[in-house]
Amino acid sequence: MSLESYLSRWELMPDGAAIRTTSSDLLPVRWQGRVAMLKVARSAEEVRGHDLMVWLDGQGAARVFRREGAALLLERLEPMPSLADWALAGQDDAATRVLCGAAAGVHVARGQAWPELPGLPHWFRSLESAQGQGVAFARAWGTAQRLLADQRDVRPLHGDLHHGNVLRSPERGWLVIDPKGLIGERSFDFANMLCNPAPDHALRPGRLERQSALIAREAGLDHARLLAWVGAYAGLSAAWHLEEGHVEQARQSLAISALAHSLL
Repeated sequence: MSLESYLSRWELMPDGAAIRTTSSDLLPVRWQGRVAMLKVARSAEEVRGHDLMVWLDGQGAARVFRREGAALLLERLEPMPSLADWALAGQDDAATRVLCGAAAGVHVARGQAWPELPGLPHWFRSLESAQGQGVAFARAWGTAQRLLADQRDVRPLHGDLHHGNVLRSPERGWLVIDPKGLIGERSFDFANMLCNPAPDHALRPGRLERQSALIAREAGLDHARLLAWVGAYAGLSAAWHLEEGHVEQARQSLAISALAHSLL
């Protein structure tokens, strides 16, 4: 169903311009006196993310007001201040601490059964397929295989935790949006933070060493294992870019993977 069909169905009032992404349609709205965001997914991956958002039940995440299939009515969060802007303007440590706090809200133990979500081995299929396309891909896949065969502290994961997916509520603080929804090792959720907010920034001399050490302290992770996940995840990101024909982005992701491996 379209965005428009939910306006009458859920008695929503438009409150801004519609936004179209590669996988979803979004519209700022008002609902029962509250500001909210209507999101209608256009991919199965996004629908799985809805499943996780419902399961999170507003703990560490934007609240879900209504859910029907591919449609979600969410608590609307503030786009500013921006964690990406913080990181790029010299406040990398502060942004990383916020991201770690947001991850903790997602990862905290809950009483209810986990949602049915794909596991990390399924998520890494593109890297497996790319392993024959050069030494860098083969090395990243080898690292991924070792990690996936010995996952630790397994739980529901956001799956796409980076500076753009943690926004602020004036009342409730920093919260996550737009999860992919996975089941796997907790350390994996921190790898994408170190590949963001931009490849050039991620590759700045000393940045990966400093921020990975900070994350390891803040989140209670094994530093070397976190770096291994960065090496594997950046290789996976490169494989995705290659599938989409984005050769330069793939090269940058492979450079991050190589840097992470060099620090092991």
